Amino acid sequence: MKRKTRQIKDKKSKFKTPHFEFRWPALPTKFWILIGLAIVLLVVNFLIPVARKPSTRLKRATVVEVSETVRDVLGKFDIFDDKITKAEGLTKILIPNDFAFFGFYDVLRSELKNVGASIIDCRKTADGTVMSIGKGKIVIEDLLFVSSRRVTMTQGNAAIIIDDFGYAFNSLARSFLTMQTPLTISIIPGLAHSQRVAEIAGLHGKEVLVHMPMEPEREKYSDEGFTLITGQDPGKVSLRLRQAFAQIPMAVGLNNHQGSKATADRELMRVVMQSLQGMNKFFVDSRTSQASVAYETARSYRVPAGQNRLFLDAEDDKGFIRKQLAQMSRIAKEQGSVIAIGHVRKKTLDVLQEMIPQLKSSGITFVYVSDVLD
Repeated sequence: MKRKTRQIKDKKSKFKTPHFEFRWPALPTKFWILIGLAIVLLVVNFLIPVARKPSTRLKRATVVEVSETVRDVLGKFDIFDDKITKAEGLTKILIPNDFAFFGFYDVLRSELKNVGASIIDCRKTADGTVMSIGKGKIVIEDLLFVSSRRVTMTQGNAAIIIDDFGYAFNSLARSFLTMQTPLTISIIPGLAHSQRVAEIAGLHGKEVLVHMPMEPEREKYSDEGFTLITGQDPGKVSLRLRQAFAQIPMAVGLNNHQGSKATADRELMRVVMQSLQGMNKFFVDSRTSQASVAYETARSYRVPAGQNRLFLDAEDDKGFIRKQLAQMSRIAKEQGSVIAIGHVRKKTLDVLQEMIPQLKSSGITFVYVSDVLD
């Protein structure tokens, strides 16, 4: 019996690639969060360019500008180099016991703002008051204010005359008349609003002058019945003066409107001073001419007199007016008193309102012109 042979078919065997399945380690969720944050930090630090930090240094020109501004304001308050020393990173400043610190603070803050700087900090210490000046958060200079009995604030009296009232009685005129600071109001006689302005000025306690029209050398002028002209009959000169004071009865004195030719005429000035002497009035020479003999003639007739030292608004420009007021302050402190003249102008009013508090803080006392006559 034949044995059955199992036939084995030759089949091609198939190779299978081993399959590996990756499984994340079973870690708590908080660990995965930490790992994610670490990866983010690595990307930020190594793959993204690092942004440059802004420089904390200021340009030298900026530092110089701020320091000069501080020195300028100190100078306005009579604090100069002889009272300023530097030591241990501080700028030591000697000030008088009656130093107007809050006034100084306000002026300095305003001036620093104009150059993009500020007062960063101000604090009391055992040594004095420390004020940090800088730009942004960067301190440029630390000022140490120390009171000293050896330092005194220079004082001075300033009398400001405001000319040319009478043309109008409007908000500008009223603003001058209602200012709390003593201003001497000078009114041209014979104009439409002369008497009204005089009445309101009197109600507000202002000192009033007659702004007497006088003949100029080359300028045009009109004669409305009050102008004093060279060669005029002495009786007519005297009459016109009396009429002017009759129209403005609260006027205590007179200053000239124009008059570069009239004030240089000795005979005319002699008649004027005789008349003022008889009316018990004083005279202020507006100094519209270097050739004026008005002041010396007044003194020779024993008429109380004064002289204008500078026109505040010879240029209708705020920068010019500020410089003139600073010059007025210097003269007042050097000589004890000064007379200055301004006009009924908007820019003049604006700058006066801006600077009068500063000037008061720096030692200037505003007075009426009658307080500073010779």
